[in-house]
Amino acid sequence: MVAVTLLLSGCAPERPAPEPTTTSARATNQAEPQVLLDCATVSISFEPALDRQHIRCSLTLGDDSTLTVSSDPAWSFSLHSGGATVQEFREPTDKIGQTGVAALLQDIDHSGTPVLLVVTGRGGTGGEPMAVWRQTGQPKRFVRAGELFGFRTFYRTPEGFFGNYAHAGSGAGVVTLYRWNGDRLAEAVVLDVQVPGWLKRPDDTREWIRNGKTDCTISDDDYPPGALATRTASMRAAGVDPATAAQQFCTQPWVATLYR
Repeated sequence: MVAVTLLLSGCAPERPAPEPTTTSARATNQAEPQVLLDCATVSISFEPALDRQHIRCSLTLGDDSTLTVSSDPAWSFSLHSGGATVQEFREPTDKIGQTGVAALLQDIDHSGTPVLLVVTGRGGTGGEPMAVWRQTGQPKRFVRAGELFGFRTFYRTPEGFFGNYAHAGSGAGVVTLYRWNGDRLAEAVVLDVQVPGWLKRPDDTREWIRNGKTDCTISDDDYPPGALATRTASMRAAGVDPATAAQQFCTQPWVATLYR
């Protein structure tokens, strides 16, 4: 049995590019006028359209600063600290994700500091597309770190890489592992994983390693053209030998938890 919940099928459509962050040269000395719902308690319906739902909620950060989240327009963010508005930024989308969540904070790299995840498309059985905004600097600001796709269960390797799983079929998928390059997400390793017995390509000569009920190897996908060479270079840049990467990562305990 696959250890993740299967959702309705769908794909992520094109969407507007994120708008630049606006950081005020002077703080706006104005506290939030009302107490807002915690965004974790908000469930978004597929109807009416997102721009008609007028969602407004907040996220509390570890230092007691707060992030106000608004769908007017979706998604708009205001970072408040000490009664002042210190940053405003947007992640534009008109799509409601399959899981119906608002923006959320999650510790994707198990560092103790969460990032802001913003679902940017409908998604489907494979997972959801998400923009990642990272907290950085003093005073704290959010910077757009990149995008990822899949489910919101995140794994961390002993090497310090982190990533998540996305379905590619009912018994197969991929795990994309990242590292930080400054404040940007940098893809480090991509694993092809599947349940034992799932059909493999006739010309597949890769080393498949069985770990629990998961068969695992290094991805050889080259779409778009040049992607494989880019990933191989990224592995080397991260200190990973592509020749031994399957043994290095596929034998780790978390891989065995992907399928049960």
